[in-house]
Amino acid sequence: MTMDPSGRERYLVDRLRRLRTACIVLAATVLLYAIVGWFLIEGFQLRPFGKVPEALPLSMTFFAAVLILLASRLRSGILRGGLPSIRGIPTDLGNLVSAYQRATLVSFAILEFAALIGLLVALLSGSSFYGVVLCVASFLSMLLRWPNAREVDRLARGRLSP
Repeated sequence: MTMDPSGRERYLVDRLRRLRTACIVLAATVLLYAIVGWFLIEGFQLRPFGKVPEALPLSMTFFAAVLILLASRLRSGILRGGLPSIRGIPTDLGNLVSAYQRATLVSFAILEFAALIGLLVALLSGSSFYGVVLCVASFLSMLLRWPNAREVDRLARGRLSP
């Protein structure tokens, strides 16, 4: 798909508009998890699960941290699927945008799940600290992967690797 630079950018912005809306909702939910966890534990002194073994929240924290790291790896793998396997072949912008949308949504969904685990860690452990840390780490990871038309354009031109 060849088009002039301004038409190409307009096309990318239009294709990414709904993706950005979905990402805003997911990022806001992650922040909501952090706030709710903090208020329930620190504000209301809620301990819904009573005393649980320390290993459970600790292992859940490690699992959430692995998910945060895995989100980046999966995103890169999905993006590679939208690029031609041979360098000389021109990139199909439609396929690349579809792969970019899928990669971003999968990445954000995994980060959302990690933040939800953070809320559960806070509720299980009775301490909001690790839950908030996991939510903030997920949120910051989302900001680093925020949908950007210029990033897709640079991927299509071969100036950026996934």
